[in-house]
Amino acid sequence: MSCSAVGREFNVNESTIRYIKKKEKEIRRSVREAAPESAKVTSIVREEAMEKMEKRLNLWIHEMTTDKKGVVDSIVVRLKAKEIYGHVTQGQKNVKPFSASAGWLARFKRRYGVSNVKFAGEASSADQEAAEEFKKYLLSVIQERGYVEEQVFNADETGLFYKDVGKRTYITQMASKAPGFKSFQDYATLLLCANAKGDFKCKPLMVYRAPSSQALKGKSVNHMPVHWRWNKKAWMTSDWFHSCFIPEVEYYLQGRNLAFKILLILDNAPVHCCEELKNAHPNVEVLFMPPNTTSLIQPLDQGIIKAFKAHYTRELYSKAFEALKANKETTMMDYWKSVTIRNVIDYVGTAWDNIKQATINNCWKNVWPDCVENFEGFEGVTESIKNSVKNIMHIAWQISGEGFDDMREEDVEEILAEKAVEPTNKDLDEMAEQGVGVSDDEDGDESQPECPGIVPLTAAKISEWNSALETIFSDMEECDPMLDRSLKFKRLTSYAFAPYAEMLKDLRQKARQTGLTQFLEPVWEGKLPTASTSGESQTSEVELMDVNLPPSSSFAE
Repeated sequence: MSCSAVGREFNVNESTIRYIKKKEKEIRRSVREAAPESAKVTSIVREEAMEKMEKRLNLWIHEMTTDKKGVVDSIVVRLKAKEIYGHVTQGQKNVKPFSASAGWLARFKRRYGVSNVKFAGEASSADQEAAEEFKKYLLSVIQERGYVEEQVFNADETGLFYKDVGKRTYITQMASKAPGFKSFQDYATLLLCANAKGDFKCKPLMVYRAPSSQALKGKSVNHMPVHWRWNKKAWMTSDWFHSCFIPEVEYYLQGRNLAFKILLILDNAPVHCCEELKNAHPNVEVLFMPPNTTSLIQPLDQGIIKAFKAHYTRELYSKAFEALKANKETTMMDYWKSVTIRNVIDYVGTAWDNIKQATINNCWKNVWPDCVENFEGFEGVTESIKNSVKNIMHIAWQISGEGFDDMREEDVEEILAEKAVEPTNKDLDEMAEQGVGVSDDEDGDESQPECPGIVPLTAAKISEWNSALETIFSDMEECDPMLDRSLKFKRLTSYAFAPYAEMLKDLRQKARQTGLTQFLEPVWEGKLPTASTSGESQTSEVELMDVNLPPSSSFAE
């Protein structure tokens, strides 16, 4: 078509069409360098360095706010923009000066549709008003639908740098200087969920950066203290909602003889797939809090997550101290390197179990004051976290070493603080080229790790454990002068061993049934089955040991 015909088709001047054709290469280059999915307008041909800088800055803002669901200050963004601009123009001649002015920032926000960059003092009162409005709406919903504390839940995700022992410690200083070190290699995302009563906590969802780990080889992902997933995008999808949340909560409510109706409160983070969850289940009503109000009213952000991280950090430090005490030749660096994702899962489970009902219930006071109970002896969430911080400091002093023997409260608070994975300029370059986030996997599909071949327990192995326990019991009774202590240990251990005793019983029973079928031959061509007269064994291939179970395990017989 001619330029005039195209102009008539799109109702623009012919000169405009000629200009566009003339600038075709520049326009294509500009779109190629910028124009992400979030960009609203690309109207003029701009300098290549500016396009590269803005694309990387947009990625940086996304990474810094997705995990924290919050905002970044405009001053910080402007400083970061100047830093990235210097990076992309490094080695170039005749570089135009860039001041990252407030006017440029306003235009950048419009171009990329960025809403989570806040100017100094902007909208703080509006956030408070939105929080109060949501609080009123929530209370009206609870009253109209007849929800009780056991039926109202809050879920929230948090980032966990699971090997973070403090940035001033020599461990972090040495690790950060190692070739190829990236902080997000020791990073996982957790989704925590609990009800307003505080008496029920869902099993945490743990999202790891890789599909599998050598430390979990041979372990069933369905029998862990956490729901195991990989790929950051698997946070709050229908997978967690239907496969984890619904079954757990339904079972809990049945045990309390309560109606299966749930009110789930979430923030409006993009990872929560708002539209997908709104009508995901007929018995579940989902409410989304207004933007920038989570720090004001979301229960998990009022101290539950911080208390959890305090328990986790104390567990990490305690295990380190135990390892150093058990072996004088072991160093803190040796322990730090030895921590695997399997250990982390154990520590996460222990930390979540240690969160008290009173702590959870008390954190609902800002959004639902009437549900908060008075627990006898409860010192308050803030005071409880302070005590955990002091315990962590005390353990650090005993570990000793640079950064440990002079650890302060602010050092521990920095570990517990909510923080995102800040990508480096090199990370931003890779992300801009590949179109992915710093924590995204190459395969974008949400999935569980493929479960490695799991070797089932055998009767012989359980019998071996049982025999070892019998030896330990006998030796303790013989050597411990306090008979009641050794007997108590025997009784408690035998009770804990009961599930394995029951499994051994079942395996032996199945083996006997298999053995009986081998005494008979199939009836073929009218022949009657006859018992074997040979001296060969007709028993199952499973070799059973003559095992004497612990006395207190007799109930499992």
